[in-house]
Amino acid sequence: MKIIYILFLFLFTIQSSIAQSNLDQLNSYMQEVRDGSYDPVPQSILKEEAQTNELLTALVTYQNDSNAVIRTRAYNISKRIGQNHPEIAIRQQAINQQIKALEDKDTGIMVKAINALTGFKNTDFTNNQQLRIINRLKADMPHLEKYARLVGYMPNEVAIEPLKQVQLQVTDGWESFNLNLALARRGDEQATTAVLNKIQNAQINDAFVYDIVPVLVYTRSIDIFDFLEGLIFSDEANCSSANPDSNANILCGYRIMEYIAPALENFPLPIDEYGELEVDDYETALVRLREWLIQNPDYQLVNDNY
Repeated sequence: MKIIYILFLFLFTIQSSIAQSNLDQLNSYMQEVRDGSYDPVPQSILKEEAQTNELLTALVTYQNDSNAVIRTRAYNISKRIGQNHPEIAIRQQAINQQIKALEDKDTGIMVKAINALTGFKNTDFTNNQQLRIINRLKADMPHLEKYARLVGYMPNEVAIEPLKQVQLQVTDGWESFNLNLALARRGDEQATTAVLNKIQNAQINDAFVYDIVPVLVYTRSIDIFDFLEGLIFSDEANCSSANPDSNANILCGYRIMEYIAPALENFPLPIDEYGELEVDDYETALVRLREWLIQNPDYQLVNDNY
């Protein structure tokens, strides 16, 4: 019994030492940031899992700092710790901190928080967290288009009415379009039709693919994906080659298939843990994707990622 007690005490001491070491590293790192350092965050902090709760708690002090650089770095560490953590309680703790960042007086921190929240699965958010995000929506808020899409990402039908109310108040065309995208994500048929009407006769080129296709993919609307499918099957070479030494145009489908990869269940091409396409031969890959789409007309869309 005495041996078991000594072993337990030994293991507890080691665990406490590791936790203290990581907290010391965090505090030292944040002091270096305060002194003007641009060094990356120590990997031991980001990879720590056993004592993550203590690290997130310690970050709160820095998130309340008067220095915007310190707050930015603290929120960034919180995001990176939380997004891929295996425990949902930790992910939700990190989400709480990012929701707090939405209220920061520095709008740059607010935008980073919006982007951070879209990096969590929408199934990670508690109902209370969803409502806190939805209830912040206002027509005169900065970066409305990004925030509207965050609201639409929340898997909650409560989001529909606030989005519609804000849409009645905006006059900017891009903001209105993004509110329709958010409503389309929530399954609103009228908004989906409005999006399709807007893009139906658009010129398909590099700008369309880079700026519009990603937000169309965001909607997870099967009707909008039918439109994207048409672009994938198009043999019109309307996009520029990524090769700086080539002036030849390429099929836009090569780029579009990269954007849709994380949104299709059982996507037939290899993708990495971040949803990025992992292929060398894009011509063969596009042929394979076209064949798969023909053979799987009732494919399902992934709805828990942004």
